Order: sequence, then structure tokens, then C-alpha cells
Amino acid sequence: MIKAIIIEDELLTANRLKRLISKVREDIEIVAILHTVKETLEWLSANDEPDLYFMDIQLSDGLSFDIFSEFDIQKPVIFTTAYDEYAIKAFKANGIDYLLKPVAIEDIKQSLMRYRQLNPVTAIPDLQLLLKDISANPTRFKNNFLIEWRDRLLTISKDEVAYFQLSNKLTHLVTLDNKPHVLSSTLDLLEKEVDPYTFFRINRQFIVSRKCIRQIHIYFGNRLKLVLSPQPDEDVIVSRDRVPDFKAWLDS
Repeated sequence: MIKAIIIEDELLTANRLKRLISKVREDIEIVAILHTVKETLEWLSANDEPDLYFMDIQLSDGLSFDIFSEFDIQKPVIFTTAYDEYAIKAFKANGIDYLLKPVAIEDIKQSLMRYRQLNPVTAIPDLQLLLKDISANPTRFKNNFLIEWRDRLLTISKDEVAYFQLSNKLTHLVTLDNKPHVLSSTLDLLEKEVDPYTFFRINRQFIVSRKCIRQIHIYFGNRLKLVLSPQPDEDVIVSRDRVPDFKAWLDS
């Protein structure tokens, strides 16, 4: 059994990460969830070092890099963060991967595959190879959407999008000023193309932007009901299985 710890100051995010890890690898046991630099150092001083770390970079009492100055970490670290300016420093600190929040299950799969491929003797990756891999495979999301309108082609910026909606078997892009446009794409494809920090797939019919959410109501069946701007004609419900990830997304 691989013993791992999660170092994350946001409880919802930590619990979501734990769920994703358990879905990908049943042989990983999360032995502790720690929230601060201080708490982590106290835990490490009293316990055997885990086989793997999942470590947020910005904690409530400092950067997780501060842990390395006080404790000689020998095992690999998968860093998670909402920012990308710490990438090189992360790889110099035993980092085997650097995941931007909100972390998706595919990100976890790739990170754990990288962990499995490590030399079990050294367990320390080649920094230059990792940086080369990142630069060769950057994460890119759509910034604009091409729209056919009458006899013209228009581009709509992602910043203008309120939500994407599947209606009458057609995918619609609805702007913040309530202008609907038909897209040739599907919601499944759009879910992979849009920035996961800005957009969230709440059910089979909607991908919503943070900008358009005005109110969130507790709804029966452990679901949530959203009030959007502009508001569609139908109720906008966060499906029950997506509620935990939706809450973590809002909190990220």
C-alpha cells in the first residue's frame, strides 16, 4: 500500500482531491490531510515519511516550500496550485508533477502514471526532462469561439460567454448580454476545450461561467439550483453527483 499525505489549506479541495485519488488508484492510502506549514512539520516530526506527497503551494501560513527548509523530504511530491509561477521551483523540490487547480481526474491519472514510472531506488525525476515535457505539452484552452451569423463569421471571446446550453439537440453559446448563438461543437468537446477555472459542467445540458452565477439555492435531492444572468427559460440544476466538485470549483 502506498501511503500519501495531502497538504492543502482548503478542506473542500482536499476532500475532493482525496476522492479523485481513490478513484484512480485503490492502492494509495491517504494517511493524513494537513492544512498548514506548521501542522505539516509537526506531523512529519512524529511520523514516518509518506511514500508520496500531494502538496498545495500557497498555504495559510506561508508557502509549502518552507517545509523543505525545515525537513529533508526524500519522497516525490505532486504540487497543486491555482498559479503557475512556481513551476521551476516546484520541480527543484522533488516535484514530479505540477497541477493547476481545479484538478481534474485525468490530471491525477497522468501524475500517478508518472509516479509509477519513477525509478523506485532514486524516486527523483530528471528536472530538465520534466521541464521539456511541460514546454512541449502546454495546457491550452479556447479563448475565442467562431460563430456563423447570417452571412458573416464572428468571434466571441470566452470573457463574453455566460454559459453553453444543449437545447433541442443543438449546442448554444449564450453571451452575458443574452445573445444566443448555435455552435457546431458538443458539450462533451467544449468541456475539454474551455478553461476549467472559468467554466464548469453542472449537468448534461449546461456548462456555466463563474460570471453568470447570481444565486445558489439548496434544492431537493441533494442538488443545487442556480440563478443565472441571463436566466434561461428552464431551471438550472447542479446534478447531485457534481455538487461536491462544483462546491470545490467555487472555492478554488
